[in-house]
Amino acid sequence: MSALESRYRRLLACYPADHRAEHGEEMLDVLLSAARPGQRRPSAADAADLLYGALRIRLRHLAAGEGGSPWPGAFSITGFLAVCLLLADGLRFAVNVPYWVTVLPEPPDTGGSLPRTVALHFGTAPYWLAWVVIALLLWRGRRRAATIGACAVTAAQIAFALYGTSAYDRPWAWLGTSLAGPPLALAVLATASLLLSPGPAHGARLLGRRHVLGAGAVAAALVAFSTTPLFSLLLRGDLDFEEMVSMDVDRLITYSWTWDLLQNSVVRLAAVLVTAGLARTAQGRRAWALLAVAVAPLLVRVDLVPDGLFGESEAVFRLVAEGALGFALAMLCVRGVELPSRARARRHGRPPA
Repeated sequence: MSALESRYRRLLACYPADHRAEHGEEMLDVLLSAARPGQRRPSAADAADLLYGALRIRLRHLAAGEGGSPWPGAFSITGFLAVCLLLADGLRFAVNVPYWVTVLPEPPDTGGSLPRTVALHFGTAPYWLAWVVIALLLWRGRRRAATIGACAVTAAQIAFALYGTSAYDRPWAWLGTSLAGPPLALAVLATASLLLSPGPAHGARLLGRRHVLGAGAVAAALVAFSTTPLFSLLLRGDLDFEEMVSMDVDRLITYSWTWDLLQNSVVRLAAVLVTAGLARTAQGRRAWALLAVAVAPLLVRVDLVPDGLFGESEAVFRLVAEGALGFALAMLCVRGVELPSRARARRHGRPPA
């Protein structure tokens, strides 16, 4: 085998195995016949063209759910759950609106104007509305429009989050900071699902009706225990927000501590239920690992894991670092769970699940 043929074979190894089996030798013959006499290395144009072709075919397989890999299904399931959680977070925003309307006439301590106060409390409303529109497009089967919308919204969110977290004294920086938390990770996961898999609708079909209803119930519980109205009901037995704002400070602190304990318990229970629901299949286990990208920063923010790991890093960097660490640890758990079944499959000559 010549040096040129060996290098071409290494480039062709980037293509999926089924594509190589069907077209690999033919592609190699064409490349070798077009080579110059004495040529020892592929040209930069040929190498770039082969790598681009391999990437395009692999992305096409991912989007179509082909090739036997569990990852397309995992991205589909993750996309469905991410969209559900984004809609739930938008519902939390809507349920909290009556409380913010009640306190709106009082400007913030910084002495800001009423328009600034309105923007402070309701500035993220267009973002949540955009995800409602994207979800409706998906429900109507208009995946292309939903994908374009998700890419545009997520790109704007990333840019705004970077702007808001790079310098806190810039105009409207606080609005960008509010978009740099777990919702950013969920938006990235939902967008990746639309680009790299058959989509969230396929994820819902993979989960089945029972697990879809369970996901809705978990999302509803997370919404309920992050809203001011439920806090007011547990605190006073009514929805009189004005009285709640002016009540005794010591009593408010005591109830706030109890409320934090309830929220942490609900988050723990939700994590356990999601893990149990996704652990039964290879696709579900990988979806669980992908969700860790968004869940790990959330666990940090509700004090379920230590908060000093990344020091005083900027919010976006912290989000990326926490998400990457969460995914890596989750995948270690997945590999550990699957190791015995893989070993049994190898002993019996079967491909691992």
